[in-house]
Amino acid sequence: MEDYRVRSIVKTISWRVLATLATMFIVFAFTGKAKLSVGIGLVEAVSKMVLYYLHERTWGKISWGKLKHPLADLVLKKELTPEDKELIQQRLKELGYM
Repeated sequence: MEDYRVRSIVKTISWRVLATLATMFIVFAFTGKAKLSVGIGLVEAVSKMVLYYLHERTWGKISWGKLKHPLADLVLKKELTPEDKELIQQRLKELGYM
């Protein structure tokens, strides 16, 4: 199952904030210069957010290592009725898929 783009964006931003704060702390610890720490943090944050987003979306398209739902390739010859959907949902719950 592929994530929505907005999920990838939120994950990108939340991770980047944490990682950038760590980078800024490390730069400040070594240099003692707050302005330099913030500058490096900003450049690092923007460039790595773009790279992470592209990386995340690329991996989202790769099926290797993903679990495939057993009904993913099921071909239907007619539209399912509400009763059919209820029966399928009940069976999937029994099998532990829901």
